[in-house]
Amino acid sequence: MRIRNLTAADLDRVVPLEAGEPSAWNNVDIRREIEQRHGIQLVAVDEADGEIVGWCGSRSFEAEAELLKIVVLGRRRRVGIASALMACLESRLSGAGVRTLFLEVRSHNYPALTLYRKRGFCEVGRRRKYYSSPEDDALILAKTLVGE
Repeated sequence: MRIRNLTAADLDRVVPLEAGEPSAWNNVDIRREIEQRHGIQLVAVDEADGEIVGWCGSRSFEAEAELLKIVVLGRRRRVGIASALMACLESRLSGAGVRTLFLEVRSHNYPALTLYRKRGFCEVGRRRKYYSSPEDDALILAKTLVGE
């Protein structure tokens, strides 16, 4: 697997990863992120067949960044792709001077919470009933990147 920057040429292969995801992004949403000056968007590509199997996006402002999205192809989950994307993103953000990475996650998204906690994220806040369909709290997690 290889991780590289997401490009506009990848959009038609990234949008299908969003199918069935809560709060799915479409082509316009993802293109808008590619055009962000302080954004980093990455894709995980299976080197055997060139298939894009995951992607993530973030935005930063000075010493802080937010993970906006991370998605892995359903049949390729739980094999380390999300962790690899996160490691690459954290390294790039740290190299750009970002000291803290934030994210929001549904409180009942246990697979994501497991990943984030293994990567050193801690809960720093909660937004009650933030999500709908189904209703859920948003947990705000943060990780210090200094020394990564």
